[in-house]
Amino acid sequence: MYALRGLKTANFVRTPGFKDRESIWAAVKPYAVQAGWTVVSEDFKGGLLVVLHYNRNGVEAWANAGTDNPGTNFFAELIELTPPPVSLTLTEPAATPEKMPEAGKGDFPFLTPIPGSQAHGGQEDNAPFRLTPKGATQDEIVANGSVVRSYSLKDGSQALFAAVYHDALVKAGWTIEQEKPSGEVVYAHYVKKGRNLWAYLIDHGSDYDIRVGKEAAADQMKSTLASDCHLALVGVLFDFNKSTLQSASDGVLTQVSTLMTGNPSLNVEIQGHTDNVGADAYNQTLSEARARAVMTWLTQHGVAAARMTAKGYGKTQLVADNSRDEGRMKNRRVEIADPKCKPAAK
Repeated sequence: MYALRGLKTANFVRTPGFKDRESIWAAVKPYAVQAGWTVVSEDFKGGLLVVLHYNRNGVEAWANAGTDNPGTNFFAELIELTPPPVSLTLTEPAATPEKMPEAGKGDFPFLTPIPGSQAHGGQEDNAPFRLTPKGATQDEIVANGSVVRSYSLKDGSQALFAAVYHDALVKAGWTIEQEKPSGEVVYAHYVKKGRNLWAYLIDHGSDYDIRVGKEAAADQMKSTLASDCHLALVGVLFDFNKSTLQSASDGVLTQVSTLMTGNPSLNVEIQGHTDNVGADAYNQTLSEARARAVMTWLTQHGVAAARMTAKGYGKTQLVADNSRDEGRMKNRRVEIADPKCKPAAK
């Protein structure tokens, strides 16, 4: 890191001397934009941190800029890219799910490493894959487990890592759900062609990981429903404290629609459940509204309403410890159940 006022460049203003982050950035930003810098992202949480990009007259550079917290020093890490930066082209996920790499072997077919990277292992993780989706205020579980691949990159940086993957993901049809302005973390979601893929990319400095959530396809749903008689629709997301479905839910619900249309004799009860936060009556109403919202989505996508019922259970059927965040996430769920099914003896 270098104190900005010590840099020999006309592209930035001297440290303005304000202590609050908003005032500092309000003073600096016009100079950066005027000089040709593009603001990629900005964040005021826990200390001002922004990512800037410059690309003019054959010169390309990235900058991480921020402030002490608290303090008056404005700092910047500049990376001038000469020759041009590494480029990465990702293959868009196919309609038919690809074979995931075994732990420590191979790359993801749709999330390949940055050129020059060296693979050094990986693992299968059965812990719930959780994140705070775009527009949400709390973490949600979006996949039951994940697969991780790890790489090292000798001449990498967080700004370059984020730039390379951000552009490549967007061009391949992914939506960036969340990323840190410093560049070390990128969450992405692919929800096309009936797919529902969540990815988490994190840069540790010289090493980085690519984590992809395990995808629940229609055939897997059918198997679970047959054995357990009910199935939690992991990845069905709602606006906070509302019954409004988020568009990120489309991938999971498309698989439910495929399950229903491919099994015309299957009728289901759509069940809404909540955690124990809030009044009983409120949770009951919310769970009913969320179950109806899922039923409405499925009806609009080709499933006959006569094959479904919607019912809310509030917080009466908890599946995890409500004293922990992860437990509450598991309890906030929508399930489908087969009323005719009898669970196998265990």
